[in-house]
Amino acid sequence: MNFGIIGLGKMGAAIAQRAVAAGHTVWAFDPTHAGRLSGQHAGAQVTTNLYEVARHAQVIWLMVPSSIVDSLLKDLVTHVEHGSILIDGGNSNFHDSIRRSHELAAQGIDFLDVGTSGGVHGLAHGFSLMVGGDAQIYANVLPLLKAIAAPQGVAHVGPSGAGHYVKMVHNGIEYGLMQSYAEGLHLLRDGSFKGANLDLAAITGVWQHGSVIRSFLLDLTHEVLEHDQALADVAGSVDQTGMGQWTLEDAVAHQVPVPALQAALQVRADSHTTGGSYATKLLALMRHAFGGHKVGTKD
Repeated sequence: MNFGIIGLGKMGAAIAQRAVAAGHTVWAFDPTHAGRLSGQHAGAQVTTNLYEVARHAQVIWLMVPSSIVDSLLKDLVTHVEHGSILIDGGNSNFHDSIRRSHELAAQGIDFLDVGTSGGVHGLAHGFSLMVGGDAQIYANVLPLLKAIAAPQGVAHVGPSGAGHYVKMVHNGIEYGLMQSYAEGLHLLRDGSFKGANLDLAAITGVWQHGSVIRSFLLDLTHEVLEHDQALADVAGSVDQTGMGQWTLEDAVAHQVPVPALQAALQVRADSHTTGGSYATKLLALMRHAFGGHKVGTKD
């Protein structure tokens, strides 16, 4: 299959490399020199002309910030063939994905919204793909999606918009899980046994084996603490991408209580005015560990 990808950041380049490894011919575009180098390293046919991708590939994956998806689609639709499949694998709002599906269908273009999870570890282990859109379109590209995904890591989750909706809720859950780990470890460090200097790396290490709270996030946290437990040089402010806020807004709109998510969002917002805490330092380092997000340092 001739497959196109636009956006060769960490995840985009990894998607391209996994598709190439599975035998697909990948045409790739990125506006930056660094992105193009990543695409070449992945084995893709890299072009400096966006429309070359549209000319060679009937399935095109967009891995770009949600703020530029509309303008990019507008540029592409006049160059792709009718019946082409455009995939938005970024973190778009599900309302936008529903609208884009209708707009593209009116022009004879198929569309899938694919919630994509896996971060910087997706290259080695495969991604988790939550796909929204027409079931037949999904079936048409399933061999490609399986090449990109982890084993059993792809599913058709519903109609257009559902892929990004499921990913949004996924990120809301992620906020709550991260907050719980960070708070618990902060308490272990500064609670009743503060003077004993409990070994948090050893504790998270034993939790990884047989514990009911073991998880991939705990694995990453353990690796952070093995490297450094004091976190003296890490800034306490922690950012968010916005999907947690979208999850909260949807929950409020449908009167579904989400107090854990609400508290986690407030902690992150407060960290920028209070300077944060040991827990928010851990949150920032978790985000870096799974997604490569920037971590601030103390002056």
